[in-house]
Amino acid sequence: MAKKTIKVEMTDDELNAAIRMANEPGFGALSSEFLSKSLSALGPKTPLCVTEKASIKEVIELLQKFSVGSVLILDEQGKVSGIFTERDCLLKVIGKEFNLNKTAITDVMTKNPETQKLDGTIAYALNLMSLGGFRHIPLVDDDGLPVGIISVKQVVDYLVNSFNEDLLDLTEE
Repeated sequence: MAKKTIKVEMTDDELNAAIRMANEPGFGALSSEFLSKSLSALGPKTPLCVTEKASIKEVIELLQKFSVGSVLILDEQGKVSGIFTERDCLLKVIGKEFNLNKTAITDVMTKNPETQKLDGTIAYALNLMSLGGFRHIPLVDDDGLPVGIISVKQVVDYLVNSFNEDLLDLTEE
């Protein structure tokens, strides 16, 4: 999904009027219609996955190489057993005495992360992230196999793009 930036030239009065209109019920992505959409509407990314045998170094190299914030850890059946995030790296690895080449990622991953299915709602996923204090949710199929991952950034990007499109529509009227 390509990123789209919309630049709108507006006076301060026009912008303030548009913002006031944005607070009307049912405006754009801020409506309950958005919150009840399935997670598939966010265009989940294909997750990076490794087995439980991967070393900490291998997983950190994946985070760096692909410039992502998380890697899913899969058990022998290919199901999500953990997630390793930038936060895990900062809190559990940096400053600790690990042999990064030999220590298994299972020693520092977040075990049994919350998962959702593609048809789960955005509202529920946001609630999980807020209550749990995490920014990524692995998406799994009915068998528990990974099919995607969503992040708070994807939700914010979706909201911003939708809001910009709605503002642009208002200026064209």
